[in-house]
Amino acid sequence: MTFLVPALLFALPLAALPVVIHLIHLYRRRQVKWAAMMFLRMAQRMNKGLSRLRQVLILAFRVLAVAAILFVITRPMAGGLLGLTGGVPDTVIVLLDRSASMEQQNLSTGTSKRTAGLAKLSQALRDTVGTRSKLVLIENAHLQPQALEKPESLTDLPITGPTDTSADVPALLQSALDYIATNQTGRTDVWVLSDLRQSDWDAGGGRWQALRSGFASLKGVRFHLLTYAQSAAQNLSIAVERVTRRETAEKAELLLDVRVTRADSAKEPLELPLRFVVGDVSTTFKAEMKDSQFVLQAHAIPIAKTMKQGHGRVELPADAAPSDNVFHFVFAEPPVLRSVIVSDDEATFTPLQAALEAAADPTRKYACTVLPPSRAAEIAWDDTALIVWHAPLPKEGDLIAKQLANARCVLFLPPESPDANAFAGLQWGAWSGDSKPAAVSWWRNDAGLLANTRSGTALPLGDLEVQRRCDILGEGTPLARLGENQLLLMRANTTGENQIWFLGTLPGSGASTLARDGVVMFAMLHRALQDGSKGLGKAQQREAGVNALGTGEWKRRGEAVLSTEMPLRAGIAESGEKLVALNRPLREDAPDFLGKTALGELFAGLDHQIIEDRVEDESSLASEVWRTFLFLMAIALLGEALLCMPAKREVQTVNP
Repeated sequence: MTFLVPALLFALPLAALPVVIHLIHLYRRRQVKWAAMMFLRMAQRMNKGLSRLRQVLILAFRVLAVAAILFVITRPMAGGLLGLTGGVPDTVIVLLDRSASMEQQNLSTGTSKRTAGLAKLSQALRDTVGTRSKLVLIENAHLQPQALEKPESLTDLPITGPTDTSADVPALLQSALDYIATNQTGRTDVWVLSDLRQSDWDAGGGRWQALRSGFASLKGVRFHLLTYAQSAAQNLSIAVERVTRRETAEKAELLLDVRVTRADSAKEPLELPLRFVVGDVSTTFKAEMKDSQFVLQAHAIPIAKTMKQGHGRVELPADAAPSDNVFHFVFAEPPVLRSVIVSDDEATFTPLQAALEAAADPTRKYACTVLPPSRAAEIAWDDTALIVWHAPLPKEGDLIAKQLANARCVLFLPPESPDANAFAGLQWGAWSGDSKPAAVSWWRNDAGLLANTRSGTALPLGDLEVQRRCDILGEGTPLARLGENQLLLMRANTTGENQIWFLGTLPGSGASTLARDGVVMFAMLHRALQDGSKGLGKAQQREAGVNALGTGEWKRRGEAVLSTEMPLRAGIAESGEKLVALNRPLREDAPDFLGKTALGELFAGLDHQIIEDRVEDESSLASEVWRTFLFLMAIALLGEALLCMPAKREVQTVNP
């Protein structure tokens, strides 16, 4: 409990005035002895216990009444959702999730989850701690502690504004843990403002145990989790999966693959107007959505032949989640899809080269180069979309290792003689084989290299046979397994946009049927090639993030934003002849939320409080509770009055 006028608490000793007055009154009595005194003393001794209890209760009620009125004039703050007890902390740390999904709005007021949470938290901190606690903000985009002068700054600063990024809540908590340990913040309240998207919290990741242990070792740290886990009813999200400029002798046009996703499970048909904007020209296409997804493939938009490069966007009608209603795209003459195979084993690189040079898209040019490991330094890193590395892993600190770490996409294949070197947290183990080929028992088909086709058909991994496999050691994201939890394909946990995979077998005969069957290998390689090509050419698609634009001078088309916020907002950025379309990470569209039980498990053993709030709820997190003390004073005075009432006299009837 805190007080708006804490100085008046020094007047609390005045609550003892009734006791002082009572003692003074006892000393002022005069004793007069008279004849019947002994009978009165005998009667007094008989009623002494009850009389003393009555006097003590009267004094207690009087003290309580005076203390209650003193608490009333100090204006106490507590109660409700805030539940601040134990006094004012030395430090308050606010961990803010300002990801794209936090912009979900209440359509009647236009207030988003982010603005509602910041407004309530700012008001509560202003009324309860004011400037008596050090206030520190850490938001998901930059992860840098920022000291604030007053709670009102939470709603005014650009670093608390909207973004189109994703959030990494474990990284937010790690930043808070580092700050507390480094600065010895004393008693600390940590406020977490989030909408509990599962993709942001990574509840199944391996970082939570270390976070719990780290915070448990600190004294005086309390967590307040202010959550907004309400989904948007009938929300639609849009994404452009591919943009191709095609020119013939008669015309030029853009071919777009567009996917619209419906968050709920409703299956009733929905007429959906899609608005396409290219440059300053807009067109509308009416689509009928009959299922949870609608895919529009190769939608043609005519453009001028002289328009070799440009930008545009696709829009959905407005709904409660505006951040996923628009998707920006850029286009230019497509670059050559270059790949490099580092190998000196002809049986391995021959089928790989054939697959990478085969045209999955007839409108694109493909080029694949094979280099022995001794010539790996000749790789044209800036122009290569995919590197297939069939050689021993480079040593940490080597120049090749640093260049591979910055490459767009790398697929590692096991060498015949694995060593102890590791890369991106993964390394090769020992080879193993069996006379009976192993089959793929599980693979991830919702995303990644082994995802289902656009029509929903699964890749034929069930037909794949693996005679020899090499163990994959380390922590990563499994994409495919053989038999009982034997890893076949693993994605490394990288922090940037680059992708790194480890495949535990080879395509050659004697190792697997990847080359013989061909479909799975072709799909894997070209999906990896497509991911790597996003960073090639004059027109690039990127996810919004603090490092999305890298270095250089960039200008933003359309709405002006601060230079520090430019890479965090969806839109079009340009630098010289290069155009970049920034969009939200598509994982922000996932409708899955973390439940209260799962959230409690993440903070198990820590002092935490879960506050489930809603955007439309206008009640304050903290409120004055002086009315409660006024009510207590009234009860105390009433009790004192009842105890002070004289006993009812019995009327004696005299018989004549």
